[in-house]
Amino acid sequence: MQFRRLKILMTMLFIFLDVFLFFWWRSNQRPSIKVTDANANIISEIKNQKIKVANFSTSVTYASYLAGKRSNSLMSTIDKLSNFNANINNQTLYVTFNKTSQLGRGNTSSSSSGKKTAADDVEASKIARNAGYRYNPILSKVNVKNRVTYSQYIDNLPVIAKQGLMIFNKDKDRKVTDFTQTKITKITVLRDERATITEEAAIVALYKFNELNSGDKLSKGALSYDTSVKVNGYDIYLPVWVFVVTHANGSTGILKINAFTSDNLSE
Repeated sequence: MQFRRLKILMTMLFIFLDVFLFFWWRSNQRPSIKVTDANANIISEIKNQKIKVANFSTSVTYASYLAGKRSNSLMSTIDKLSNFNANINNQTLYVTFNKTSQLGRGNTSSSSSGKKTAADDVEASKIARNAGYRYNPILSKVNVKNRVTYSQYIDNLPVIAKQGLMIFNKDKDRKVTDFTQTKITKITVLRDERATITEEAAIVALYKFNELNSGDKLSKGALSYDTSVKVNGYDIYLPVWVFVVTHANGSTGILKINAFTSDNLSE
């Protein structure tokens, strides 16, 4: 008899606990819903202001604070190259190809209209890929003409800081004339991964900071690593949402939002 009472009491306790946890979970969801609704309203306001935004993500990504040092071990990049001059200065590799270099010219392909269009230089892509760098469309879009940028990846995200880039210059025939390389090494995770703000929230933050004006066009965002702080010889990297903004007058610029705090990091 005593056991039956105890069993009934425990069952009621578990039911009460389940109900409590359910309502606690629901109460924690409400702020998220409100934030989502608020963001949607601001996105509508952005579009009403004739500001064009690319299709954006509302999913949450996880990232960490990282520390890293600039590397002097850069010579392996040029192991398979020929007819060039190279030197390292201030932890940056400078490579200039001789005029007799046979580096390949960019491929050409036919568009739907039948016109010839130049593709990204095959050799630049090959050199960067062999060094572990990938094409960065954000940084390349704001480069001067005939310049293309590739990024080192750390913690599965591209670097936009000058410490982890390969930048290629090409002539009018899209032949690589020279490039520079910097590299991050001794990468250390400083904190466990935590949720970043969504791409949508980053766009809303840019609007709130008055970085977007009527007639502007905003590119697709890219979650990347950037740095501005150095401690005990290490650069501290944090995740940022980075965009290219094209103004009504045709000029372009880079906009950045701290992916942890939503602070404006645009210059």
